Amino acid sequence: MHEITADVCVVGAGIAGCSAAIESARLGRSVVLVDSLPLIGGQMVHSLIGLFAGVFGNAPGYAQLTHGVFDDIFASLEPTGDLYFARGHTTTVFYNEVALGAWLERTVRDLGIQVVTGAVLGEVVLRDGFVSAVGLATRYGDVRVRAAGYVDASGDAALTWQAGAACWVPSRPIYGSQQVIVENLDEAHKPEPGEIDALFAARGEEFGLLRRGGLAFFFPGTVPRC
Repeated sequence: MHEITADVCVVGAGIAGCSAAIESARLGRSVVLVDSLPLIGGQMVHSLIGLFAGVFGNAPGYAQLTHGVFDDIFASLEPTGDLYFARGHTTTVFYNEVALGAWLERTVRDLGIQVVTGAVLGEVVLRDGFVSAVGLATRYGDVRVRAAGYVDASGDAALTWQAGAACWVPSRPIYGSQQVIVENLDEAHKPEPGEIDALFAARGEEFGLLRRGGLAFFFPGTVPRC
């Protein structure tokens, strides 16, 4: 079995995994980035529509809610015309998926991040209650990664589940983003722009929210969505 050692092993190379790998490498850590696909980027590069929704809050402030790797992506792709911002009830970010994929590959390469693609997570080795190694199956043979720390960015808690840690299992499948749908509202009383953000800011700490802003979509005459 081929073995790789690193400070950090990130399982999943979508937006969360790439962000974790890039930030870890910039902090001087050696990083292994693992994904089951034959390339990195996940849905943000290989979906049907190239857009980021949820990075910015509602009108009228349009506050940026998420920074980190997004700031680097915006700074690199906007000047070349491969990314632009469209404002409505919020700010939606449209981008060229090919250009973003190339940016990710250059960034990962320049930071010296080791990439293992086409790998299926199998064995998870525990030591004193912590993950000490993971076993991967690839078309070229088995690979074992030993690291001091692990990031589960798989999207479905694959590493956490395989390690035997507690996982919340919903009573029914949940696909994609989770939203609250509120029906049969009197449209005369819908929140004004910025009102939802003000409520998040006022009550965010009470509910343990990391974000202090949110999104709301209103469809008059049909179903208001929050």
